[in-house]
Amino acid sequence: MRILLIGDYSGLHSALKKGLSQHKGVDEVVLMGDGDKFKDFQVDLSIRPSWTNSRWGTFIRKAIHKIIRWDIAELETGWRAQRQLKKLKDFDVVQLINDRPIQTGASWERKLLNQVFAQNKKVFLLSCGIDVHGLQYLTAHPAEVSLLQPLFTHPELRTHYAYVDVYRKKGVIKTQQLIVEHCKGIIASDLDYVNPNKFHPKYVGLIPHPVVLEGIQPFKAKEINRVCIFLGINRGNYYQKGIGYFEEALAHIQTKYGKQIEVVIAEQLPYAAYQKAQEKAHIVLDQVFSKDQGYNALEAMAKGKVVCTGASADFLLQYQLKEDEVCISAKPDVAYLVDKLSELIDNKAVINEIGQRAQAFVQQIHDCKIIANQYINTWESRN
Repeated sequence: MRILLIGDYSGLHSALKKGLSQHKGVDEVVLMGDGDKFKDFQVDLSIRPSWTNSRWGTFIRKAIHKIIRWDIAELETGWRAQRQLKKLKDFDVVQLINDRPIQTGASWERKLLNQVFAQNKKVFLLSCGIDVHGLQYLTAHPAEVSLLQPLFTHPELRTHYAYVDVYRKKGVIKTQQLIVEHCKGIIASDLDYVNPNKFHPKYVGLIPHPVVLEGIQPFKAKEINRVCIFLGINRGNYYQKGIGYFEEALAHIQTKYGKQIEVVIAEQLPYAAYQKAQEKAHIVLDQVFSKDQGYNALEAMAKGKVVCTGASADFLLQYQLKEDEVCISAKPDVAYLVDKLSELIDNKAVINEIGQRAQAFVQQIHDCKIIANQYINTWESRN
């Protein structure tokens, strides 16, 4: 089996490729994308803009964006994807990340995708991040936990959600319709994407996020003297992840505990540097507005860290877990977050207990080799 993965989202396709590459029924896996922008994940065929990210290119890019609100880097991305088309042939399965897997202009994206569809076999759509159908659903259900909740509560944040408006444009909606027409199935990558898709005729179910476990050491209880708390910040989704709640909670915790704790804050780091900055953390603050965990949270859990992240009632029910069993449910409530962090700092043995269960959970549910099998079974089941 030859598999083509187009696009990436928080390292999902990168981790899936690792799992698929170890499967005896897979001959080749090719990942085309831009490395998920500043995160800089490794890809096989790069469509990452180069000239428009250079010093002068960035200057011109910003100037044009300021005038017409359009990013000319999309042109370079489309051009680079066009150059790769000859290599995107004769794959048994093509899987797309999101409704804009290439992220060029809508008409060009459709032209490129039409050619990909014509020269390959089965196509699948992976629902992750904001997409056309998800945006429509969440707009109609504003009370549902999602990264759009801050916008619904505070409309003045709209400028920070400009990327969301892309999925309301007619051209992008037409691209989504084209993909749905050609795809054999829509797969949800975590619980945040189940409700928007579960009644769609092409929805084939949830496959958990894959995590690469190679090189991760088996859990060993630590003697914790000074609790280290880590917060990673991506300014592009600062409000969507509820980072402000974590920052305010940390300010209270630092005042309360002083030198009993250490706080590490990492901002806008590539993936490798982000992982290095997080190494000594006992507690990781991930995100507030989610039902389930993304790759960063899961990888930290795999290393035996206590992660404050999405862990909704739906998540507990899905995996038959108790509250705070494998991670701490993060909520948009500073007092609640302060209480949860205080409980951990005051009861350091609990940090080890949760960390051990977290690692076991990820090994059981999210191992990229196990997840690869689930994808292959799903792909093969759809004709």
